Amino acid sequence: MRRLIAIMLAAVLPGLAGTTHAQQPWPAKPVRVVVANSPGAGTDIAARGFSNALSQRVGQSVVVENRPGADGYIAAESVARSAPDGHSLFFASQSFFGIDPHIKKSMPVDPVRDFTPIAVMLDDTGATGLFAHPAMPFTTIPEMVGYARANPGKLSVATVVPLFSMMAAWINKRGGIDILDIKYKSSAQATQDAIAGRVSLLLQSFGTMEQHVKSGKVRVLGVSRPIDDYPQFASFANVFPGFKQPSYMVLVGPAGMDAELTRRINRAAANVVEDPKFNQDLSKLRWRNLKGARTPEGTVEFLRQARAEWGEFIREIGIQPQ
Repeated sequence: MRRLIAIMLAAVLPGLAGTTHAQQPWPAKPVRVVVANSPGAGTDIAARGFSNALSQRVGQSVVVENRPGADGYIAAESVARSAPDGHSLFFASQSFFGIDPHIKKSMPVDPVRDFTPIAVMLDDTGATGLFAHPAMPFTTIPEMVGYARANPGKLSVATVVPLFSMMAAWINKRGGIDILDIKYKSSAQATQDAIAGRVSLLLQSFGTMEQHVKSGKVRVLGVSRPIDDYPQFASFANVFPGFKQPSYMVLVGPAGMDAELTRRINRAAANVVEDPKFNQDLSKLRWRNLKGARTPEGTVEFLRQARAEWGEFIREIGIQPQ
């Protein structure tokens, strides 16, 4: 009998422990939302809109923590090494989850193993623009390609995240040119240098550059996809057929989060995704969420599919893991 009771307790206690953990209050303290970008970058703006809306819903402080540098790994490690209690979240992009697994032989943290997918915050980060200083002797991508071929080694492009570096590599590959990719840590600094003419070109979110386009500080050579109210800007696909850009932002936590806790945060995030103010913040960047936050399981599948699409894109460019 004692042996039977011991066996029954061994079977039941883990479930009870899980239930107790799941019933712990969340949030029990301020929540930090970590981003891998400097203040003012598109991801930072979206994360702040999300954090403000989430704070109103859960009745607790939700603070954005900027941890730029090291290709996003400072931010990623900060969350991956945190307790899986829902108080440290990573507001992350395709750079970490979609691109890096295909271009890096090793990563300090693993995008799949070390994180718990929670929700898709947006599934369209809008058009990326290829911008040039107005003094540059070209106005379109074909003209730029012709200039680069005739003047090898003279053009440089400022990029900030792996997404933009991949696009620069795509343009080099398809154009048969060799523009120098200068990787910046800060979007603000990259933009300043492009406006000042210290770099020839800039790849950046169109939404964050729109004010500079309107003021004439930069010239648009092309955009990653058509923009309804700027039909005069040719899309990359018109110049280089086959271009596609899976872009998104997801909310994840450390690995090992309780399933019920994950669902609870997912429901709160899904509520934010439907919030008019949050969507207004996104629209200023020309970003949007077309299909909602998904479930945690749906987020896992979304990341898997997007990672596969980036793999195809990167293999076509011919970039080898380093």
